[in-house]
Amino acid sequence: MARIVPSQREETRMKIKKNALLTGTMAALLLLSPFSPASVQKTYGESTGKLVVYDDSLSGQFADYGWAESNLGETGTVHSGDRSIKLDADEGQALYFYKDRVMNAGEYGSFSFWVHGGDSGGQKFKLTFSLGGQAVAEIDSSKLLPQGVPQGEWKQVVVPLEANGVRGIIDGIWVWGSGSQEPFYIDDMLFSGSGSGTGGSNDPQSPEATLAGISFGDNQWVLKTGGLRSAPLNAVWSDGTTNPLREGVVWSLDDESVASVSNGLVTGLKAGTTVLRAAFGDFRAELPLTVVEGQPAPPIEEIVGEYLYDDALASFVSDYSGVAHDLNDGEVVHTGVSSIRIEPNGDSAAYFYSGRPITGKEYEKLRLWINGGEAGGQEITLKLTAGGQPVAEFNAEELVPGGLPAGEWAQVELPLTASQLFDGILIAGAASGAQPAFYVDDIAIISKKAAQARIVELRIDKPRSVLLPGETGQLQAETYFAGGDTGVPSGVKWSSDKPDIVSVDSGELTASAIGIAKITAEYKEFRAEAYVQVTETASELVYEDSLTDGYRNFSWHDKDFANREQAHSGAVSIKFEPDGWDGVWISGDKKLRVEQYYGFRFWIHGGTTGAQKLLFHVYDGQSGLGAVDLSRYFPEGGLKPGVWTPVTVNFADLGLSDGQFDGIIFQASTEDNQGTVYVDDISLLRNLHAGELPEPVLPALGVTIDTSSDRKSVNPEIYGINYDDMHPTESTLSFPVQRWGGNQTTRYNWQLDTANRANDWYYINYPYDNDNPGALPNGSTSDLFIDGVRAKGGQVLLTVPTIGWTPKDREIRSGFSVKKYGAQQSVAQERPDAGNGLRPDGTPITGNSPTDTSKPIGPEFVTGWMDHIKNRTGEGVHYYALDNEPEIWNSTHRDVHPNPPTYDEIWNFTKKYGAAIKAKDSSAKVFGPVSWGWCAYFYSSADVCADGPDRQSHEGAPFLEWYLQQLAKYEKTSGGTRLVDYLDIHYYSQEDGVPTDEEGPTTVKRRFQALKSLYDPNFIDQSWIQEPINLIPRMKDIIDRNLPGMKLALTEYNFGNGRGISAGIAQAEALAIFGREGVDLATRFGTLPAGTPLEDAFKLYLNYDGQGSKIEGTSVKTVSDLPDAVGAYTIEGSNGQLYVLLFNKDTVTREVHVGTGDDAIAGAASMYRFDARQRLSPAGQVSAGEEGKLTVKLPSRSATLLVVPTE
Repeated sequence: MARIVPSQREETRMKIKKNALLTGTMAALLLLSPFSPASVQKTYGESTGKLVVYDDSLSGQFADYGWAESNLGETGTVHSGDRSIKLDADEGQALYFYKDRVMNAGEYGSFSFWVHGGDSGGQKFKLTFSLGGQAVAEIDSSKLLPQGVPQGEWKQVVVPLEANGVRGIIDGIWVWGSGSQEPFYIDDMLFSGSGSGTGGSNDPQSPEATLAGISFGDNQWVLKTGGLRSAPLNAVWSDGTTNPLREGVVWSLDDESVASVSNGLVTGLKAGTTVLRAAFGDFRAELPLTVVEGQPAPPIEEIVGEYLYDDALASFVSDYSGVAHDLNDGEVVHTGVSSIRIEPNGDSAAYFYSGRPITGKEYEKLRLWINGGEAGGQEITLKLTAGGQPVAEFNAEELVPGGLPAGEWAQVELPLTASQLFDGILIAGAASGAQPAFYVDDIAIISKKAAQARIVELRIDKPRSVLLPGETGQLQAETYFAGGDTGVPSGVKWSSDKPDIVSVDSGELTASAIGIAKITAEYKEFRAEAYVQVTETASELVYEDSLTDGYRNFSWHDKDFANREQAHSGAVSIKFEPDGWDGVWISGDKKLRVEQYYGFRFWIHGGTTGAQKLLFHVYDGQSGLGAVDLSRYFPEGGLKPGVWTPVTVNFADLGLSDGQFDGIIFQASTEDNQGTVYVDDISLLRNLHAGELPEPVLPALGVTIDTSSDRKSVNPEIYGINYDDMHPTESTLSFPVQRWGGNQTTRYNWQLDTANRANDWYYINYPYDNDNPGALPNGSTSDLFIDGVRAKGGQVLLTVPTIGWTPKDREIRSGFSVKKYGAQQSVAQERPDAGNGLRPDGTPITGNSPTDTSKPIGPEFVTGWMDHIKNRTGEGVHYYALDNEPEIWNSTHRDVHPNPPTYDEIWNFTKKYGAAIKAKDSSAKVFGPVSWGWCAYFYSSADVCADGPDRQSHEGAPFLEWYLQQLAKYEKTSGGTRLVDYLDIHYYSQEDGVPTDEEGPTTVKRRFQALKSLYDPNFIDQSWIQEPINLIPRMKDIIDRNLPGMKLALTEYNFGNGRGISAGIAQAEALAIFGREGVDLATRFGTLPAGTPLEDAFKLYLNYDGQGSKIEGTSVKTVSDLPDAVGAYTIEGSNGQLYVLLFNKDTVTREVHVGTGDDAIAGAASMYRFDARQRLSPAGQVSAGEEGKLTVKLPSRSATLLVVPTE
């Protein structure tokens, strides 16, 4: 079946690009069809429950990745409840619900939903079930509703799953449109009923067969003392078939001192002989048994991962085998007390099914041990299956070179690829007839984090917290692993040094008296400390009848701060209707320190309805620091109507122990409409004993500089920025490169100094302010930008338009005029005639004229600009980027380029414009293709982030690889001309919050972790990408294989905005990573406010002492004991001076010992530092100790530079 994919959902205005599809992480091996070997006799199990997909809203287990116009909150036409889905899907458009975890469709009998055709009826659709974007089954609506969707009434559609080929694992539901048709409605979508799995039954092959007897599979047994073994009893049928017999058997032994038996499981007790007997109805069988002295097997090995079998199958693994086997063999054991004994017979199989999928994303390899028994040499196959379909197969020689060993255990390791998924292991004979028994033990899936899973520290989640007398709190001990992950161990021992002040029981704190207690957690050899203060508070009013002086109403809609309907004290309160994520924002004029306060207290009234869903945020400027769900403070059942409820929020509840703040927000936590609430008597609670709380001490870390390792030159052009025409930076730093880029530069007319703002702002042509427009093109905004960069010795990276259109004049014009094209979903506030190109029902306007705003242009427009610049400056500009993110022009510049660009279109304009630029300027360096992000590295937009027709028509090559291959061919056939010198890409982490100004604990952790996407081949972030990004090494590999010598440019990226410290530290470390990994040029995208940690991040490299000193030289291998806590990097200057960069991402001070291996550090190192309280400045000197190492204490969330002089 064809590959099916959704459309892109790029949020280009904010440069936080997302895509609708989890891009094929499993598709390469998931072509599911029913697979049930004759020997596999059991089903996957049954389910009598239901799985709701949509009922008034989309289930939390599913995400909406559709690109057809739809409304999941339709209220006009509803089957049950309050809402339904309105779907307006024409040909090629689909509703797509993606399940965040795969499901086994075999557990359900049917899939059902209700449909309504509205006033027209007769609509058609195609229902598709998928896995990893690959269709598993496609069902046309003509089979379900021969007359189409009914007009004016609801009708239920019931789809029997197995009968329609929907078996095994799926993760997606699609409803495709057909032709051009009116919208229809869907409601109450669910899976229900009992499934039949994928297997058959335990009946004999012939329905007429009768039971003829019972027999053991062996003639005699030898069992070791302490050994376990299941008796292989079979039912023998009159047609000659057999099958295992377990239920209804009466077991006995002639001598119960030699062995014991329970439900067929025999245990050897002492050396001797006896007879095992079985009775089933009138049938009898016996088995001679000898017990001999034996040595116990080694204990089961601890692993980083999970055992599928270790003395028993894991709880999530089921045995659906159809071959004689024993899960409890105690005679031949690798570790523990039992193994699996398999008696191969033809292609009959042992089949072990996992109730949850096992993915190469999480696990590195499948490991097991195999023993050929007395004979060895068995011919077998091992298959990994998904939904019953084999996805990988190995023969005996591939499993164990030389074949299964006789009487010995051999380890088998099967690597898993990142895209691999399986849910079953099938082990079968590969020869006709019976073969001697063999054994399997210790089947395990080894985590990718195994190498990183060494525990390095024990941590307490809240190192410092403040409580009030009588208050309780909760601490949690966490294991901190070498790879940066954390875990929650069991068996932690807790203690308090002053239980009369604060007692602790399993991490739960109880505050009793004013004072400070040290809380200790111990786990294995690790120990962690935290300090808890019990304090008194004093109230500082924020609101009582009115806002206190120094506070302002910053709410984004009108709010009533003097409402007389309700008041807790005084006469008025704040009235607030918490609908659609709306909120009340109160901002103060002063920055306050978190450490000086306990938290907040306020009163809230539920109005006439109660049960409102609300959040409480703390802010610093525009940056969110933390949020908490207020339901945790309300009585059981939620906020009560008609009464005032007091709420006290501790800063510890928000995950905050230090830093500054200036505002709070009360916000609806739902898009739904809710009843009115009232807020009154808002106070800050000042800590009367602030400043007394100690900071816990964590183990010191080592940083080792390997001065003998190979060097890598650091290109200073990685310290570049993008020009922000809306908010130009006020920084006075001399940036080595500044890029003229962004969506508006695609249609910037250098002759008229006018740009179209694309879908960032309603496709409007806006002329730049110009005091002398008659002198244009001289004196344009681009001229001034170029002059400013050159005046500071920087290079200009100039984005030149290749889209073929540019504004036709300096008039303000829009691409989708409401007067011309009708009412639209949204219009520009300042220009109501400028629409967003979507009709009120959300369908896109098509057929508009590009000439409404623009005129056609070609390469001569670009070369004319080059001439203009050179004539003005004498030297010109030599760095040229071939437009901006062309893959998504059909989104960003849809008014002039409605169709998605293809491989060929991008290559054709590369040839045309690249050749023209090179012909005009022999020293020009060209950048391309300027790809927007992940999907564009591999696919064109014509294929919508999937291996579709466009890619397949180009030999199935990933886009960037194909693009570089064309450049290589061009170079060979054009006399050595390299059209594009820099592989130019953009990258934005797709994890929530990373490229924003949020500074809350969760976002900060994601932000720091996201840096590993730049270089770590094992790191997988928590985004839709679902595989290691490994960005820089990945791009270097693409270059090395396809166009060696090409340079790498990252001309848009962002690891945090705003004025927060985590954004600054992440930016500073990103620059260090660029240097270490060998990026050739980089320009950060986003506003760069002066006097902030973000500016400090660049100043650290460009002017660390305020006297013009820069970090320049070569990168030196540097290793931190715990890089997720303290990142460490070194650059050696041309004079041998070492620049050591240390980034403490922890929330407490960290002590580090910096050394250079066997060589002692001589002399004193100068320190420079910035943190949340202090902008970049000198921080004193530090001298080496007796061991020749520098010992430095790094404040929490800080960046430190050590300048180590030459000897």
